[in-house]
Amino acid sequence: MKKSVILIQIILLFTTWVNATGQSKKMTTTLKGTILNPQRDYCLLRQQGRADTIKLGVGGAFELFIEQNTANYFIIEHGKQNIQLYLLPTDEVSLQMNATSLLDAKEISGKSAVYIQYLIEKQKADKADQMAFQSFRIASLSSENFFAKRDSIRNSRQKLLKEKNETHHFLDSFVSIEKKTFDYQMGLELLNFKTNLSKMGTPIQSAQFEAFTASLSLSDEEVTYDSQFRSFALNQVSEVATKRYYSGETKTPLRYYELLIEVLCTTITSEKNKSVLISELMPQLMNDVGTKDLRNVIAILEKGCQDQKLVNSIKKAAAQYEYLYPGKPAPDAGFYDAAGNKSKISSYKGKVIYIDAWATWCGPCKREIPFLKALEEEYHGKNVQFISVSTDKDVNAWKAYIAKESMGGLQLHQSEQFEETISKMYIVNSIPRFIIIDEEGNIVNTDAPRPSSGAEIRTILDGLLAD
Repeated sequence: MKKSVILIQIILLFTTWVNATGQSKKMTTTLKGTILNPQRDYCLLRQQGRADTIKLGVGGAFELFIEQNTANYFIIEHGKQNIQLYLLPTDEVSLQMNATSLLDAKEISGKSAVYIQYLIEKQKADKADQMAFQSFRIASLSSENFFAKRDSIRNSRQKLLKEKNETHHFLDSFVSIEKKTFDYQMGLELLNFKTNLSKMGTPIQSAQFEAFTASLSLSDEEVTYDSQFRSFALNQVSEVATKRYYSGETKTPLRYYELLIEVLCTTITSEKNKSVLISELMPQLMNDVGTKDLRNVIAILEKGCQDQKLVNSIKKAAAQYEYLYPGKPAPDAGFYDAAGNKSKISSYKGKVIYIDAWATWCGPCKREIPFLKALEEEYHGKNVQFISVSTDKDVNAWKAYIAKESMGGLQLHQSEQFEETISKMYIVNSIPRFIIIDEEGNIVNTDAPRPSSGAEIRTILDGLLAD
């Protein structure tokens, strides 16, 4: 049987082993196996915040050589299935899995086998508990009963670990991490339960909740890469940031993330944990705030995070949006109307421009149309140019829709030249998207309030007209 052989060099922080000559000696762990009935020709190997794509060979076979100088946790993902492993350095590990249920792994061999078998048993118990305590059942429990129920689950995990350790004599470091993950897992579920109760207007009645979650350190580097710890830490920080957010005046996604990062940087003392959590947070931040000005976010990071490499990478990612920051000249995107007449943003210079990037297939876009019409009527005769820019691929569908709905304002379609489209020049990855440009042709906001925001958008327009 032909196998896919891949060498993965995984850089492990703080784990370099030095031999007698002072030279770093690399140790290699071999992991091989088969995923029966594979749903695709690859799987993912996750470890310490990174993911490697592993190509599967004939029959779903794979063989990996992993450079590691200490034992480490790994996760294999295939489709919607995953399995957690713990691999010892210099070990040769083999296992057979089925794509429909990786946790039913068989023929596990190697010194790491006892760790893997324990983790499988724990993961199966976690799944069974999730099925037994689904959201609708949990919601009916009192604070005290939920705490007691979750604590009994934690105790059962501790009992399982103790029994297996007495038989197999696990590494002390492994036992220590496992015990802590039980605590962070419980802490995360307590926070989630508390959040769900608050949504229903029901306060937590158990003092044990606050005492338990407060006892969990966010700076423990032994569990830095554990998923339960990371989720707990981000949720704990988010709780504090959310309170500050709602007590403040500015209510935007960017402001929430500014507060979140600020709380994270001031609450967590471990630079390692801080860096890992910020790295996990940034992709979601970039997705949620789009082309917003990130200079304040970067200032907070430079003040509170010592990982200069991470800060520089965030600066680099943010730099691609700098040309869209407020005050910058508006990129001169091109359009054409239903008759084929062409124009550009510069064609309307001298007026405040309010652009609606939309499409006929977009439900949220169409829900904004009545509010946009009302806004146009209110500012009729004032120095504001409303432009609706269609991003439809089906131009005929766009023409038919605007005729049917008798849409007002200036109805345009983005340029046929991709480099001149509003989608490309303004990085419009989701719609509806609203853009404001001032009378001088400079950017005011490339992710402006929607027409349905009411006073918010009117305050901005009035302020520009008054200048």
